Amino acid sequence: MYTEEDDTKQDGLRSLIERYERDLITDALKITFGNQSRAAKLLGTSKRVINYKVTKYAINLMHFRLARLKTRKGVKKSAMTDVAESHTYICKVP
Repeated sequence: MYTEEDDTKQDGLRSLIERYERDLITDALKITFGNQSRAAKLLGTSKRVINYKVTKYAINLMHFRLARLKTRKGVKKSAMTDVAESHTYICKVP
């Protein structure tokens, strides 16, 4: 039998998953200085999915792009590889 408590548990789980997904996307965007195509590649998904999630979670891309202007340094390949290996399964659309 389905109860209101089940709804509460599902909402809590959904909230946790969304927060985790938002953190993964944010981390990938930090590493790629806001480049959605490269972030998508890191996470093993498409740019379209990343663009949808950026809009859904109201992620400000300008923040990441400004970080690149401040540092003027490229992204280390090892940092990109570490993120890609640990997070490739999160953003795939069924």
